[in-house]
Amino acid sequence: MRENMRKSVITVLPLIGIIVLATTPSFSRQTNAYKPDGWQGLTLDQSTPEDAIRTLGRPISDKIDRLRIHIVDKWITPKHEQKIFRILTFKNVGDAKQAKVAFLDNKLVRILIDYKEKQFPAEDLKEVFGLDFVLIEGAIPSSSTPSMYEGQKESCVREVYPAAYFTLGVTPRSLIFAFVGRGGIKGAFEQANNLKTKKPGSLLHLDVISRTLVKEEPNNGMHPKPRHRASDRP
Repeated sequence: MRENMRKSVITVLPLIGIIVLATTPSFSRQTNAYKPDGWQGLTLDQSTPEDAIRTLGRPISDKIDRLRIHIVDKWITPKHEQKIFRILTFKNVGDAKQAKVAFLDNKLVRILIDYKEKQFPAEDLKEVFGLDFVLIEGAIPSSSTPSMYEGQKESCVREVYPAAYFTLGVTPRSLIFAFVGRGGIKGAFEQANNLKTKKPGSLLHLDVISRTLVKEEPNNGMHPKPRHRASDRP
């Protein structure tokens, strides 16, 4: 009798483990790969191309090019438009469909990640990075600076979200912004018609940029808190 029970327990325990693994979102197993100034063990301003290859494997592309930066491009020095960055491209690393890591003077200055739809829920951003993010509709005000957004968070709990939007977090060492939305024709339709949804959506792209690439900010004392409405477009 006891022998039969022991065999039953031995049989059932592995099945329970399989069920738990099958029902756990794949993203949750990757959260320890993220930090405010790095990803997958790579760190902004420290890691080298050799570190990236050793950590992420063989890249599918290795070239010298410029950085194509959106939304926060007005904060970045004109240097990012020069073809002076070594950019390594990797496929299927962790939960990333594709990742591009860029280096200047042999140091990591940018991490750009693409995701499959619904792979990275936007509501997980704060927990993953330990950082508050603010939702950006439209363009960032031309008079704004990164320091104005550092430590900022949403002033209230949102009941609806745009179908597509950017969300931004700023740390002393990095700018972290993500594009949230839906891919394909349906996503394009939702964006074109400015549709709303009750769910925060999921990331399609995540960009982590070193603040060594940011323009020097004017030292004019306290900055006013930025507004985050589409009507703030310059």
